[in-house]
Amino acid sequence: MKLKLTFSLIFIYTHIVLSQNFENPITYECKNDLRFLKSSSSNTITHDFDILYYEIIVNWYNVLKSSDRIYPGKVRVVARVDTLISTNQFYLNSYLTIDSVKKSNNQLNFTNSNGVLTINLDRTYSQNEIIDLEIYFRRTRTDNRGFYYYPKSSQTLENLAYTMTEPSDARYWFPCYDDPSNKADSMRLIIFVPKDFVATGNGLLERKYTIGDTTIFVWFERHPITTYLIAITASKYSMFVQNYTSKYPPFETIEIQNYQWQADSLRSVYVMRNTGLMMECFEIYYGKYPFDKYGHSAVSPFIYGGMEHQTISTIHRNWLTSDGQYGIAHELAHQWWGDLVTCETWKDIWLNEGFATFSEDLYKEFTQGKSAYFSSMNARANYYYNYNPGYAIYNPPQLFNGAISYYKGALVLNMLRYVLGDSLFFQTLMNYRNQFSYSTATTEDFKNIVSQTAGEDFSYFFNQWVYQPDHPVYIYNWKVTQNQNKYNLTFYLKQTQTHYSVYKMPVELKIQFPSSDTTVRVWNNQREQSFTFEFNDTINSVIFDPQNYILKQASRDISLDVFQDNIPQKFELLQNYPNPFNSQTTIRFSLPGKDFVSIKLFDLNGNEIKTLVNGELNSGNYSITLDASQLSSGVYFYTMKTNSFKSTKKLVLIK
Repeated sequence: MKLKLTFSLIFIYTHIVLSQNFENPITYECKNDLRFLKSSSSNTITHDFDILYYEIIVNWYNVLKSSDRIYPGKVRVVARVDTLISTNQFYLNSYLTIDSVKKSNNQLNFTNSNGVLTINLDRTYSQNEIIDLEIYFRRTRTDNRGFYYYPKSSQTLENLAYTMTEPSDARYWFPCYDDPSNKADSMRLIIFVPKDFVATGNGLLERKYTIGDTTIFVWFERHPITTYLIAITASKYSMFVQNYTSKYPPFETIEIQNYQWQADSLRSVYVMRNTGLMMECFEIYYGKYPFDKYGHSAVSPFIYGGMEHQTISTIHRNWLTSDGQYGIAHELAHQWWGDLVTCETWKDIWLNEGFATFSEDLYKEFTQGKSAYFSSMNARANYYYNYNPGYAIYNPPQLFNGAISYYKGALVLNMLRYVLGDSLFFQTLMNYRNQFSYSTATTEDFKNIVSQTAGEDFSYFFNQWVYQPDHPVYIYNWKVTQNQNKYNLTFYLKQTQTHYSVYKMPVELKIQFPSSDTTVRVWNNQREQSFTFEFNDTINSVIFDPQNYILKQASRDISLDVFQDNIPQKFELLQNYPNPFNSQTTIRFSLPGKDFVSIKLFDLNGNEIKTLVNGELNSGNYSITLDASQLSSGVYFYTMKTNSFKSTKKLVLIK
């Protein structure tokens, strides 16, 4: 009888709430717990529908008032048939007790077994037809999965209920199509709680009603959202608001809502002091903040550090006591990388976690300078070296492995930034965002955006760093010979890893002279390779990859013969790298024998701009740096001539 009365109250209150004229109508348009393994769900369903809208109603009154973990609910699901084959069944994921399913107030037959809710529709539906269903359910489980409840205690200052579902636990608190690839175009949450409790949700608060001893919160998210990002948190919260003015027209004010227990209020105000600065940083690099609000709900216990629920991150209360600045930055960055652009499959989890981890260090660079960025990246590399489990960042057997999905993912982006240069790298991220906003993307999608933006095929980069495990192992040696007043440096580099043939990467060498130094960049695309340079000063030392851009093991072996395999078999002028470039680029060429060499730079009209090389050189592989800082943006040509060879290449200067 008590359960029946509870359902009756839901229907009455729901009718009252939904009879109002909402401003937003229905639109059809880190996890730092390293033990959290990838779900190997045996009940994966083939889905022939595109979810357009969820309306989720849950009654948590007895949960929070009486510590009764069983609660009733109702979900309205609106979907479009997107298969060419006509269908008369509808499938959702559910580990809940299903009481009834209705369409237009008519009962439908269903089965609910092994986590799959199969609904027999009233007729056969064809492609693009709309299906609108109401599912009445109860959560009769008493475990903490998908839905969590903790009574008041020393670490839980008030009764607390919340949802936490990444990767695939939304099905444990409401029936849904629980897959990151299918975003509902919009979503509404209706939560019943005791009147002295607050219920947080995604999007904007449309309505708040108190009827007797019950308060109903109605939240509406007008932007597309996937199931693992839908979240509710309910407790006796206090709340304070920060305001951030977007850097983009029409310069809207974004409200940042922070929910915490009253005893934590002052601490929360202090810890959230930089949220606006973080948002400014990410707007500069990633574009306009993509949602209508942002905020935090602090909870404890919580087996994670934080979770990037769309527009309202759930964070561990410990972040309020430990000043978790970079965790807060991490979850905020997810609003772009994870929420706006969501990994299409869990194989692509690094697109979420690697990007957010990289963003932590980008924020450090923004506030503390480039040295802080490099220091943090080096620390992440050291962690990776110590805890690398030996599998690729794509399709990892353990989704939330810190060394792989988080740290190596961030380090791969750092290397991509190094290879592309800042201008192309951040343009790549903007292009990626623009193409996949409010949608999902795969690793291949991101690779294609990189290739399109750079104007060359970056398959090699993704093959070696994303789809393969581990990293290159280098040994190197160098030697200087003197010819009159010239000093010839030969640098020999060898890759010795066994899991992958050749890592193709630009390599920086820092050459130190008695009172100065210079850095040159060469293109390493062979397992064994040597490079020759000529300088006018004594060479004291050579540092391989001085900024540690490349994830690697490297050591000098003075027993290596730097002149082995050093004589080229033919004349060759190679394409400059990088190209396009900003200010400086490297030009490489090879001589099979001693010869007079001329290399000159010309503009589009054939006017000679600069002489780069003009003299007799011995056989070898050479690398020169073109400093174009005094030149205007545009297309140029460089021509190499010897007594028997001539070649011209095009380069593009972009400032």
